[in-house]
Amino acid sequence: MSTNQGCIPPKMPCHGDYVGVDPDEWFESVRWRNRLLIVEGADEACERQTTLALERKAGFLERDLLVIRLREGDVAVLVGEAPTPPPTSEAFRTRFSMAEDAFEVVLVGKDGGAKERRDSTFETDELFGIIDAMPMRIREMRR
Repeated sequence: MSTNQGCIPPKMPCHGDYVGVDPDEWFESVRWRNRLLIVEGADEACERQTTLALERKAGFLERDLLVIRLREGDVAVLVGEAPTPPPTSEAFRTRFSMAEDAFEVVLVGKDGGAKERRDSTFETDELFGIIDAMPMRIREMRR
């Protein structure tokens, strides 16, 4: 019997490790389209980061931010819509040099580069401030 432990809220899709998803193609498909907030871990800090994202979902969507949760072999998109199912958790860890099962949050810009990384939660207003100060976001807000 499976229980929902960790910070994946009930009824959120857990994509697991998709076989056949080319990581390079997936990352290229979100480049210039989405920012990523990648949350790794299985502790209270992860639960808090997930809760913060879900409470302010509209602000995350306004900033084209996909919130992606990694835990062991599972990958879940918690906020936003990925163009296709995401690649494996290992693909995220490799691309962004993340340790498995240690709490970490990585903010990835639309250019595909890691902009901030933390071993503690991002408060939402602080995260939005970081994003809103990015040159690309400033241009988006002017439109």
